[in-house]
Amino acid sequence: MLAPVPPAEHNPQPQISAITRRDIFDQLRSTREPWHGRLDEITFLEGLYNLDTLPSDDSRYTSARGDIAQHRINNLDWDDDWIFEDPRLQLLHGPDEVLFAFLARLVHPEVQPDTDRATRTVDALNRLLAPDGWALRAREFLSGRPIYRPARTERIAGPVIPLPLLDEDASKLDLVLGQVHYLLDEEGHSLARDLLREATLTLRRDGGFYHPTPGDNWRSNTYEAVLIIGPTLAAEFTPAVLDPIWEHLRGVLRQLGREDVMSLVVEEARPQLPPVSQDWRQLAATPAPSNQARRERKAGEGYPTMDELVFGSRAELVVYQVLTEIQRDSQPKQSIAILPLPSAKLRDTSVRSPDFVVIGNGRAVVIEVDGPHHYGVTRKADDEDRDRHWMRCGTSTIRIAHQHTEDPVTLKERLREDLQRTLLPPR
Repeated sequence: MLAPVPPAEHNPQPQISAITRRDIFDQLRSTREPWHGRLDEITFLEGLYNLDTLPSDDSRYTSARGDIAQHRINNLDWDDDWIFEDPRLQLLHGPDEVLFAFLARLVHPEVQPDTDRATRTVDALNRLLAPDGWALRAREFLSGRPIYRPARTERIAGPVIPLPLLDEDASKLDLVLGQVHYLLDEEGHSLARDLLREATLTLRRDGGFYHPTPGDNWRSNTYEAVLIIGPTLAAEFTPAVLDPIWEHLRGVLRQLGREDVMSLVVEEARPQLPPVSQDWRQLAATPAPSNQARRERKAGEGYPTMDELVFGSRAELVVYQVLTEIQRDSQPKQSIAILPLPSAKLRDTSVRSPDFVVIGNGRAVVIEVDGPHHYGVTRKADDEDRDRHWMRCGTSTIRIAHQHTEDPVTLKERLREDLQRTLLPPR
């Protein structure tokens, strides 16, 4: 029997939310099976509460025992699910231990003798408890049948994804990718985690390429998971990156009922056609941003602009704003010029468009803002090659991680120091 519940002001904040509790009650209602199992309601509740000390809501009786007998046995004028909303029983808004004791009794062998049915009920309850970090676990056995107790899970689950998970559910698939990202982060797969942030997940039929043979799991209607990535990232998705991604993705999909997804493939995103509006002729006659920015201008809308200049990302725009502050604060004789996304032909290489070139004191320095795709081995080698070409011209490179643009104040101090070192040393 439950111990007396302490006053509300002494109760800790419940960890099982009211949303989860109502989901649990709806799940129990949906089975259309009596919550009290093979016991009568009073016998079931006597294992949890002292019915003779709980107050009565009917003036004819002195305790809850009389209420229940009158309205559930004599008259039967209470709904079958009355227990979930009765505030005296504290299942909806009471302490967690009250709810857990009730759920454990639901599947106790003396209440539910069918072990398979009890197991299915526990599985359904655990799916609902998981987002709050709890589960029912078999801790002991009675006549070979499990007795369940509440237990904290190792981690709180990610966002709940409503089922079914259909092929075209783009928003749900994005949450799936977010859960995989979380799992990769937990296990320290930092490169796979960062690359996954730039990808999009879709599901599609495998096109009949895999043909079922006796003994394997392939069927005529199997699916493959497809990661859509940018062309510059393709080389980074090596087997060492893909293996942990697929391991966790397959596990998440199976938990969501998609056992039919049998493989993972990576495909480069198709170049998007430029957006064109009905007034494109008028827009074409409007002066464009004045810096070259060949790639960004060609891509059309979606890139930030300021001072009639275009930038490759929001992070680059932040760097530009910080540079203009440094420019404004500088003395006239130590002024700097800021060139966003200029194009330059270098010897032994193609045309390059650095994120910024800053000129001052008869010197120049290149500034590159590195997004997450710069952290892979292949891209790092390419960046080093770019920096080497500039160094041959007597120009050094300052590299800024995109995370640093989230703190403009600290970024300004760092850039001021870097520019002082590269542009304004004693000649």
